[in-house]
Amino acid sequence: MNEADSRTALAVYGSLAPGESNHWVVSRIAGDWVHGVINGYTFDLSWGPAEGYEGFLPDPDGPEVHVAVLLSTELDSRWREIDDFEGLGYERRVLPIQLEDGRTVDAHIYVALTDV
Repeated sequence: MNEADSRTALAVYGSLAPGESNHWVVSRIAGDWVHGVINGYTFDLSWGPAEGYEGFLPDPDGPEVHVAVLLSTELDSRWREIDDFEGLGYERRVLPIQLEDGRTVDAHIYVALTDV
């Protein structure tokens, strides 16, 4: 996938996913939701600005983490809004996600900021 395409994918693993408590943040963004996986670890954040939410740390040798991926042409104009919602406990990174159809896309995903 080229650089322009990477800006059109958002992978979510926690409260932003369809059916979860904060999905309303991204539900207004037109696009298609597909399933994917990334290697790493999810865990409950018990401290810091994102306390009470789920965190993710990428690790190419870690287990598969299932994610929902939003593919949208509207994301470029919405990053600031989503970043502001995610707050200081997360950093948005672009990482490869394996989609259920076998394709790999570079998607934005929020990684927990930890001292680990």
